[in-house]
Amino acid sequence: MDPLAQDVNQGWASEAPAPISPPISSPSRAPQASPSTFIRDPQVYGDPGQALMSPSAELSKKEKPPPYLRVRIAALERNRKDLLIRFDASTNLPNFRTSLYRNMQRSYVEFQRFAEQLQLCCPQTIIPALPLPHTSAATDEEDDRLVRIVLQRWFSRVADDPQLQKEDELRSFIESDFGYNPIPPPSARKQTTGAAATSVLTAALSKVVRRGPLDEDDEIMSARTTLERLEPAWVAAAGSVGNLSKARKTLAAAQADVGAKLIGLATDESDMNLAAAERKMGRAYEQISGMAGQQITSDNVILNDTLAYQSTNARAARDALAQRTQILEDSHSATKTAITKRRNVERMKGSSNINPQKVDDAIAEMEEANAIESRLTNNLNAISAHLHTALRTHSRNAHEDVAVALLEHARMNIIFNRSVLRELEALKPDLARVTGPVLANPATPTTPTRTGPLMSPPVHTPTQAAFAPAPRQPGMSQSMYLPPPVEPGPRSQSAGVRAATPSTPSTPGNVDPLGGAPMAQSMYAAPGHRPPQRRQGRALDERKAAKLLAGGF
Repeated sequence: MDPLAQDVNQGWASEAPAPISPPISSPSRAPQASPSTFIRDPQVYGDPGQALMSPSAELSKKEKPPPYLRVRIAALERNRKDLLIRFDASTNLPNFRTSLYRNMQRSYVEFQRFAEQLQLCCPQTIIPALPLPHTSAATDEEDDRLVRIVLQRWFSRVADDPQLQKEDELRSFIESDFGYNPIPPPSARKQTTGAAATSVLTAALSKVVRRGPLDEDDEIMSARTTLERLEPAWVAAAGSVGNLSKARKTLAAAQADVGAKLIGLATDESDMNLAAAERKMGRAYEQISGMAGQQITSDNVILNDTLAYQSTNARAARDALAQRTQILEDSHSATKTAITKRRNVERMKGSSNINPQKVDDAIAEMEEANAIESRLTNNLNAISAHLHTALRTHSRNAHEDVAVALLEHARMNIIFNRSVLRELEALKPDLARVTGPVLANPATPTTPTRTGPLMSPPVHTPTQAAFAPAPRQPGMSQSMYLPPPVEPGPRSQSAGVRAATPSTPSTPGNVDPLGGAPMAQSMYAAPGHRPPQRRQGRALDERKAAKLLAGGF
């Protein structure tokens, strides 16, 4: 019914509602109410009326919630001797005293007793292995957080097991007010040293020679063989992760040493670009070494602890299957005893001398043997049926734990590799400056700017000959086609510089200086400055040129 419809709670209206045409899909409609029904009843404002009525009692009985037991670990407290665990619990199981338990506390030793007691009292299911009270975390806070997570997971799996919810040991562990002290069953007597050695020898011989009855349950036999192979495989994998962590610790220490030495080498480097590159590379190596230490810790926490726990979990499952094998042997022994008792009764039937007392004793023994055989056979069948479900649950939980650990390990490795790549990519500009082309220093240009003479005049004591007028040289009256005379003596530095400078071309001797040839560069002019070139003129005759020169002087 729609709570917003117009025909809801019509009896509360002051006047009759207008008639509504019936829809096509519903040809039949309830008859119109009489005027006597429109009586205003007292009603609380905002009451939803008939639309949100509570379900009937019969419906609530049919939809009874399933049985549950929820446990939440609230806190962990460590002291010098043990680990104290505080938890809250809520349940609707009928065998519990109340439905809510708050601030219950148990020590880790009591958790160990509880797990051992469940393994002895509940052979029909697989009890998960109890996690260790410590992890490979680097800090105490992280260690407590991880221990709380794994203990919460273990307690939730134990509480969700339908076979364990019926056990009184679980109720006693949660409801005990002054600690938990279980009473082991009679079958769980402590073995002496000789009995323990005998059991070890028997277990070793059972791997070579088949002993006991043949198990007809192929699924359980296959699971037992698989668990026997998985346990050493998990241990070997955890050991390999530990060896890998040790090798990575050595590598991280070597990287930190290389980084420190590169930073020290940068202080002695004369090239600024190379020194900056070495300094940044050393810091990058130190950063990578620190990140490698974090990766080692995460690998130990994620992979090593998970694989080590899976080895103990596989051992717990194998012990549960071995306990079923012991029950199977007891069942076959009871069957043989019952067959023997039946044969004794049949033998007494055919004998001529029958003693009534012996007949009564034989019949009583046969009935007792048959009852024991029937009880053990039914118990074995029930245990086998429940173990099939427990094996599937155990396999699913183990696969989930390993898959989550591998995914987390892959995610942490991706983060680590991205961080290393980011550190190495930050070195590309500095390495490019070192390996790039050599650029001239702006403070010392390749072509110096000459603002004065290239070589200062020699300092000497002035003499009278220095101020004497130089003798007139007949250089201008000689032939212009002949090269000037070369004075003997050392070559001046200015001439060498001018010869080495590409902007100062040498003038060959057979070039006419009046015919547009480039003139020698002045040593006072700037290197880029060139005097205006003489325009190419008409070539003069030799006699006219000599005549013009003679007339000018």
